[in-house]
Amino acid sequence: MKINILNKSFLLAFVCILFVRCSDWTDMESVNDTDLNLTTKTDEYYAALREWKNTPGLPQTFVWFDNWNGVSPTGENSLRGLPDSVTIASNWGGHPKFDLSPERKADMEYVQRVKGTKVVVTLFSAKVGDDMPEDPIYNIGNSSDEAVVRPAIRKYAEAIYDAVVEAGYDGYDWDYEPSQGSGNYLWKNKTQRRIFVEELGYWFGTGSQRVDRDGRKPAIPGLLFIIDGEVGTWTHMDKDWESQYVDYFVLQAYGSMTESNRTTRVRGVIQDMSEHIAAGRITEQEVVRRTILTENFESYANSGGGFLGMSEFIYEPNGLNQQIGGCGLYRSGFDYIPKGKDDYDGSPEYYFLRRGITNLYRIYYERLNPTTPDSEE
Repeated sequence: MKINILNKSFLLAFVCILFVRCSDWTDMESVNDTDLNLTTKTDEYYAALREWKNTPGLPQTFVWFDNWNGVSPTGENSLRGLPDSVTIASNWGGHPKFDLSPERKADMEYVQRVKGTKVVVTLFSAKVGDDMPEDPIYNIGNSSDEAVVRPAIRKYAEAIYDAVVEAGYDGYDWDYEPSQGSGNYLWKNKTQRRIFVEELGYWFGTGSQRVDRDGRKPAIPGLLFIIDGEVGTWTHMDKDWESQYVDYFVLQAYGSMTESNRTTRVRGVIQDMSEHIAAGRITEQEVVRRTILTENFESYANSGGGFLGMSEFIYEPNGLNQQIGGCGLYRSGFDYIPKGKDDYDGSPEYYFLRRGITNLYRIYYERLNPTTPDSEE
């Protein structure tokens, strides 16, 4: 399958490169019939790739990346081995999150600098102080007294920000799972989790550059604020959170095989955001555009589960007709292993991920540049 460019007025320079010189990002084969597996990728290629990833409104390809060692330039243990068009990779797993080995650090810096990939860190942050150096101020237990809770969480959120910046990450992903475990008060205590989201919004996401900071130091712009877990389902996000500043809501839509189920999952996020929508802080369309559906490849790597359906999903209730904000995989390394299926784009690794990438961006450009009878070739 080849992508045909239908509207020449749309061809900005980097889009030309995207579909002609760099079609291995999104398509099954090169439109100029060049074997890209045998082609040395040029500085021009990578410059266009980085520019493309900065396209406003571009859907995201997201992976939780584990078993990371960064030693080899290829393989399931290296960020460099991921498909070039992966836009966000999150450090997830049992290895250190902030004390990165030289190999992991070099691997991360390469994909950030050369490929323009955003690398974030996923933390449970189930209790105030988790994953940060110990400090007595964090010992607030299950308190809901804002005079006690606010200073502790304010310090904790800034500590996460400082650790993210020092390690070189591009943002923070909060794995919010309040139905799990006991004693996880930052998940379960409504006062604590509301303040946590508010404080994180001063450091990450679309609100990080607010001028009124009440004494907080300036934040580096552009660091991603992501929440995954029980978003739009189970416990849900609370409606009084300042969640309008979150960049992406990543749904663990594991085993979601039908359009109906995916619609329900996305509708749940809209419901969580309903007060912000009613107040005009964000639109339903923008909520969908910030929502990413993911599949669990610890369970579904052999079949693909619902991933390919997620990559093609359009949210249509109430005439909205909005493409999803992206698709992704939990434990993407399981997709690196050949599936015994036909090669995809001349190579067996990341079979489903690369098919999903093709779907996601084909649909994005078809909707951006719709076909009319006069424009068909």
